[in-house]
Amino acid sequence: MAMGAAKDSAATLQVEMVCLDELVPADDRYRRLDELVDWSFLRELAAPYYADEVGRPSIDPTVLAKLMLAGALEGIGSMRELLRTAAVRLDLRRFLGYGFTERLPVHQTISHAHTRRFVDGELFERLFTRSVCLCREHDLIDGSHLSIDGFHSEASAALSSLRASLALVAAPEPPSDQREPAPDTGGRSSGLSERPQLALAELRSGPTPRRRSSNATSASQTDPDAKLRGKPGQRPHLVHRGQVAVDPRARCVVACVGEQASGHEGDAVAELHQRARFQCPKLVSLGADQGFAAERVWSGLEARGLAAYIPPQRTMLPRDGTLKTEAQRQALRARERCKSPAGVFAHKRRMADAEGAISELKTRGTLARARCRGTAPFHVQLPSAAPRST
Repeated sequence: MAMGAAKDSAATLQVEMVCLDELVPADDRYRRLDELVDWSFLRELAAPYYADEVGRPSIDPTVLAKLMLAGALEGIGSMRELLRTAAVRLDLRRFLGYGFTERLPVHQTISHAHTRRFVDGELFERLFTRSVCLCREHDLIDGSHLSIDGFHSEASAALSSLRASLALVAAPEPPSDQREPAPDTGGRSSGLSERPQLALAELRSGPTPRRRSSNATSASQTDPDAKLRGKPGQRPHLVHRGQVAVDPRARCVVACVGEQASGHEGDAVAELHQRARFQCPKLVSLGADQGFAAERVWSGLEARGLAAYIPPQRTMLPRDGTLKTEAQRQALRARERCKSPAGVFAHKRRMADAEGAISELKTRGTLARARCRGTAPFHVQLPSAAPRST
């Protein structure tokens, strides 16, 4: 076989009449998305966020929603990197509606819309709900059982931003027989009793004790909503917490919520059920791990007519074999439910569905790290990235 002619840059300088739509393959996933989703509803939902008077034209809100979705599908968490990728990818340019020579929006405009204009999350929640409705129309949702699990996303804040959280603490009142009589001010309030009482600390000898930061004593200056988290053998870091509810048929995320990584995980079960009950009207059971176990969680799900397959923690069970409290009775009943065939099924589905979806959202999606600072922007990021696991 003879050697072909040498290639140079002359062919790249040719001027040709081409169509961007013809250069994107017919089986491209972004082309399929445009065929399945009618994006016109986004402009109607975003209308209240824009001014009525004539001014400088803004970026189409559909472009913002598509960029967030493309970042989740491509696994690109940085908006700068996503815009650089979209500038050279023909399929992304077509998906966003930009031609060959059109300049894409700058990342500052996208960040402002993410953290200021649409920070309430309503626009992205409607988009997420529309995606779940499409899954239900295509028979991808069973709707009888959901697996719930939580995860932590690293916050956009460093440990060096932690500072001591100083707050005034009310001084304990002395006994009545040791109280000094109040001075006579002639009926005028001096305000001395309202001021905190200060006293010198006792002298300390020996080495300076090692101080450790905690959520009770420290707060981040750059992201006050981020909470400190650490496990044995792992480095401590600042995180936000997300919760997802996954349907077992096609592992679709039907409900999600972003919150601070403080308090009990089970407190989000009621909100997740509130969000999922319209998509799953025939829901009969929920499954979760021991981190969600609590008396109020079991009672709340029982009041809603749902079977809770949430195993109790060891400390919740009676040690001497005698029942002492109603909470221990509920823990024993919860353990019996989890040992039943339906409980074993719920345990297997939780590991395969909820934990599998979270693993994909963090390793192949964008939820390993929060894109912006604050709980509200993280809640905006969560519903736009959740369809990635479907």
